This record gives sequence, structure tokens and C-alpha cells, in this order.
Amino acid sequence: MLKITIVGLPNAGKSTLFNRLVGRKAAVVSNIPGVTRDRREEIGRISDLEFKVIDTGGWNGRTNFSIQVVEQIEFSLFSADIIFFLVDAKVQNERNKEFAKWLKGKTNKPVILIANKCESYKSENVDYLQFFDFIGPVYISAEHNLGMADLYSTLADVIDSSINYSSSIIPKSLPIIKVADTKIQKKDEQIPALCIGNQSNKPNRLRVAIIGRPNVGKSTFLNSLLSEDRLITSSEPGTTRDSVDITYDHNGKLITLIDTAGIRRRANIVDDLELKFIRKSMESIKRSHVVILMLDSLLGIEQQDLSISEAAIKEGKGIIIVLNKWDLINKDDRSRLIKFVRQQEITKLFLKVPTITISALKGIRCNDVIEKCLEVNESLNKKVSTAKVNKWLIDILDRHPHPFVKGRAIKMRYIAQIGTKPPAFSLICNVPEGVNESYKRYLINGLRKNFFIDGIPVKLLLRKNKNPYAK
Repeated sequence: MLKITIVGLPNAGKSTLFNRLVGRKAAVVSNIPGVTRDRREEIGRISDLEFKVIDTGGWNGRTNFSIQVVEQIEFSLFSADIIFFLVDAKVQNERNKEFAKWLKGKTNKPVILIANKCESYKSENVDYLQFFDFIGPVYISAEHNLGMADLYSTLADVIDSSINYSSSIIPKSLPIIKVADTKIQKKDEQIPALCIGNQSNKPNRLRVAIIGRPNVGKSTFLNSLLSEDRLITSSEPGTTRDSVDITYDHNGKLITLIDTAGIRRRANIVDDLELKFIRKSMESIKRSHVVILMLDSLLGIEQQDLSISEAAIKEGKGIIIVLNKWDLINKDDRSRLIKFVRQQEITKLFLKVPTITISALKGIRCNDVIEKCLEVNESLNKKVSTAKVNKWLIDILDRHPHPFVKGRAIKMRYIAQIGTKPPAFSLICNVPEGVNESYKRYLINGLRKNFFIDGIPVKLLLRKNKNPYAK
């Protein structure tokens, strides 16, 4: 598939354009420069043109992560077929010249100059970049969805004249394509109805969110799996700022791994931007199937970790606990730490969770985590026959019937599975409102123990049996 990377200085609107092309708010957008650090890839679309689009951090030599961000930009240039060079047209920034010169030295692939934030003609201010002979310029407003017809036309011309689809190789030299400055489509233009964003269904593959407090090693774990520095890592807490989806091939099975920003207690959140990142992390839980709660073995499990786990269980996600930095723990303390973590699972979460010990930095047992994710996902989708689950119900009621409620017996007559992801069951009884929470938990634990593996939340819906003769 055609690959397009979006590059430019900080705060040019790269993530806004990226969101526009993929059709959803995939990246956090802010007026604060340098929000994006890691590169992200999604399927984008303009009308009938579909492509993989790459968002990158801003080219800037004045931050602690400048070297890593530039490395990510260079990788995106190497893997892309076409480059979108985005500039803020409201500001004549001389550093765009520096970046343009750097860009010319790094790639000979076609570069389309895109002047963003053109809500009015007065903001068209990119003449100082003309001598670089980029394709364009194309004037747009990514935020207000203006100029996308011109972008479509320019991109289509580049593809038609320059790409050999049989080899996906772009020639080194391309003709300069001048695009009309107008942002209004002419009546006689034959452009397909513009449909921005990816409208096609994504493959129904396993999605795994890696969640945890800052600096527990989430990005290091992903880099170890991918055997590359795919994500920027640092000892500085909060290095990962936004959620990033990564496609991972595990023995022929494609899995979407979601790296997330560290989640701190609300009392420790420093500003609204950090709050945005945390909200994206929580959204990642909702769109995943399995959640990996990563812990720092040196710190153990804390209330914040339990709160994150509760949110995942409430959303019906499979959950795995991963104790990272296990190689730094004294051997005499290891069994005590495992025992404490499992005790917290049972007493606070009411769920037994698989616990795996790893060293992400040394690549120890990282693949075991993915194998367990696949196992948990399979159990999330498991369907139990009605005959088996009703036989189980008879046995469990015989062993431990519900106590009488105000002298009245609670009669549980029939149970059936009504859903998966997570497994859900409907139980017919005469007085559903009389069933106490501890007995309901007893039934849920019995279902989980008999039919599913650890880490699977099970839902049980109590319903009253209807009398067919009642009016």
C-alpha cells in the first residue's frame, strides 16, 4: 500500500491533518508545540485514494527528545513513498528553510508542500520556500476541512505520473505540479465526491492495550517485541505522551499493540494536556480486547494500578499483569512480591489475574506475554453449551444453595450464555432482587473457574421467570 508521511516543524498542524485523513481523532492535538513524539501509522483516505499515512513529531533541536524524534522522522522518510511537508502559513518561520534544506538532503522522493491554517487568503505566506522546487504549494485548513479537493488533485497527479504499482518505486525526479490557489472546486472539475478519512472496516484482529503508571517500561517492552527502537524511551517519566497503535506480526498472527501514556493519580496531574493524554489511555482500554497492566517490580502494585485494573474489568476486557524489571529484584523478595500482587487481585479486584514476570530491557519472557494475550482472547470468545452450564448450575446449587430471604426460597431455574467479549450469562430465578452480592460473586467465580481461564471478567444477569398464564 502507498505510504505517505507528514513532516514539518512543531505546531504546523501535522496531527490535525493526520486525524482528518484517518477520519477520527487518533492523535492528541494541542497548541503546545512538541506534543507528538513517536511516529504513528493508520490507514488514510481522500475520496478513492487510500494509503497508509504516518504522523511524526516536529523537527526541533531544542527539546530533550530532539535526537529521538529526528530518528523517527528519518525512518518515516525511508519507508514512505510520498512526503507531505506541512507548514503553518500564518507565520513566515525561517526555520522552515532549515528544515527544507535538511529534507532535500535526506530524500529524493516527491515532496508536496502543504500550506496549512489557510482559513483566509491573507494567510497564504509560503513564497519564501519557492526556490526549493517542492510540488505545490497546496493551500488547506486541516482543522476546517478546506482545500482537500486541491490536495486530492495534486496527490492523484503525483501517483498517476510517478508510481509504478508493480514495484512501488518512485523515480528520483518528478515534474513540478502547480496547483490553483483557489480552495473552491470549479463546476467543471471532474473530481470524485470527496470523502475524507478511512471508511473501510479494519481487520477484526486482536487489540492489546499496554497500560500502567509512568516509567514502568511500556515502550521498552514494545521495542523489545519489535526488535527495533520503534518508540522513544527515556528514564524521564511521561516520555510517551499519546496512544500509538502498532501492528505486530506474532508467528503469522497480526495483533494491534497500543502503547499508552502513563496514568498518574488525578492529584498528581500537572496540566490539561496531561489530562488529555490520560483520557486517550483510558479510551485505549475501551477499544482493546485484552489489557496488559504493566508494573515496575521495584515499586510493586499500588492503588492507582488497581484503579486502572478496575476500569478494564468494568469494560469487560481480559486482563494480564506483567511485572517488569524482574531482573532487578532480589531473589529472596520475588516470591513475597508475587504473593502480595495476587492477594491484591483477589481482595480488591475479585478476579484472579495471570501474572508474568519479564525484563523488557533484556527481552526476557516478552513473547510469553503475547502468547498469554492470545490465550485470554480465545477464552473471551468461548461459548459454553446450554446443557453444560445448566448441569454446572444444578451441581453448584446442590453444594451451596442460596439462603432463604424473609423465609422464602430463592429458586434458580435456568441459565444460558448470552454473549462473549466478555462472556455473559442470563440466569432465570423467582426473586432476582433477593440474590445477595456475595452469592452472585460466588456464581460468577464458579462460572469462571469451570469454563474460562484467569483474567476473564464474567457478567451475570439475573432475570425473573415469567408466568405464561399471568395476565
